[in-house]
Amino acid sequence: MLDRLKPIHLLAGMITGIFVLVSGGVATSAAAQDLFTVSGVHVDRSAASATKARDAALASGQQIAFSRLISRLTLMGPGAASGMADQNTITNMVRDFGVTNEKTSSVRYIADMSVRFKADQVRQFLKTRNIPFAETEARKILILPVYSSQGYTSLWDDPNPWRDAWSRVAGASGLVPVTLPVGDLDDIGTVSVEQAQSGDQSALDKIGDRYGANVAVVDATMSGDAVDISVTRYDASGTPQVFGVHESMASGESVGDVLQRAATDVRAQLENSWKQTNMIDYGAGGELMLFIPITGMDDWASIENRLEKMPVIKLLRVVAMSRREVQVDVEFAGTNDQFRVALAQQNLNLKQIDQLWFVEPSGSDRLEKLMGHP
Repeated sequence: MLDRLKPIHLLAGMITGIFVLVSGGVATSAAAQDLFTVSGVHVDRSAASATKARDAALASGQQIAFSRLISRLTLMGPGAASGMADQNTITNMVRDFGVTNEKTSSVRYIADMSVRFKADQVRQFLKTRNIPFAETEARKILILPVYSSQGYTSLWDDPNPWRDAWSRVAGASGLVPVTLPVGDLDDIGTVSVEQAQSGDQSALDKIGDRYGANVAVVDATMSGDAVDISVTRYDASGTPQVFGVHESMASGESVGDVLQRAATDVRAQLENSWKQTNMIDYGAGGELMLFIPITGMDDWASIENRLEKMPVIKLLRVVAMSRREVQVDVEFAGTNDQFRVALAQQNLNLKQIDQLWFVEPSGSDRLEKLMGHP
């Protein structure tokens, strides 16, 4: 096989007559910037004057946003970052911020803030303190909320307070974006409650493909004043990941309250599981020469855009290009397996054949075709 592969890369440029040599680094991507943006920070401060109240509120908002960002990137819990950095240090890491819903009086300031941090400075802050962190964003997870109570089980039917709880905690923030299906006729016809509970792989793959997401079946059973949840996450990596959550209703809580708390806990566990697997040692890394089969320049532009969204890539240099293939030298942080996982989140597969490394879009047969037509 290797004998057939070698001529492809040695001769492709001469055969096509458009051999190109270029080089360059990868710019900071918009996706990385979004990951370092914290929104929905509510501030409310009073002081001797409106100006002092506003200054105190904005400083407080930056501290809250910084704490949430550290919790997003690391395994440190909410609030654990309090006291890690003084106000000047945090302010120096802020790229910019915005405010909405401002309300002021002579002594009080209220607003909602969105704070965007400088990615490189936050990374350096964590590195110098030897705090492991992850910033590879997982592929979106589609939540299928199955709810059982008093002999009644529902996925698509109303009422489904478990689905309602997830609608309040789903969203794109964090390393594991979570979404819900719309529940239209196509969804209902694709996966039944029985198929979701039994783990019908064909049905789950179909609805996952519809939303461009991996699937997690979150099966909640309400019994008395407690809820037990079984979570089964399916993805392309192979064996489903299974874990459970138990929550008891606190005094004064409603069913909706305890279900929302349970959904928040499930999402946190999904986040932590992902972070544990993808904690990157940015002091270590590797370098690979990759061969990428392409169908044309527009196709390469699309793949290059996906590569630029990967924060684990330190440097990407195009070495050679033809109509059928691009050869790139990539320096990355972390291990080969972590680099493989990061590529998979961009729907790109990393394959090794003998001593050569290839990348092709998930589900394609480009490499097979390239190998068959030297």
